[in-house]
Amino acid sequence: MNEQTKVLLLYLRVGLSVLSARLVMLLSMAMTFALFAFAMYSPTWERIAGATIFAALIFIPATRIDKAQLPDRKIIAPEGE
Repeated sequence: MNEQTKVLLLYLRVGLSVLSARLVMLLSMAMTFALFAFAMYSPTWERIAGATIFAALIFIPATRIDKAQLPDRKIIAPEGE
């Protein structure tokens, strides 16, 4: 395999991993928003607690996944160039 092919495959692999991490982040944010909108339509303590627990269990780990992709994002778009 020549050098150009290896570089192309590296960019493709890193790009797909960054994109999938961003999609997980956006999907979890949209789901959290929808659940809180449902909870605020007719607020009860159970709905608000359920939405809060969902946000803590889904959205917070998604931010950690997105933050873990920071070194890969620097490969694709290095700062200062």
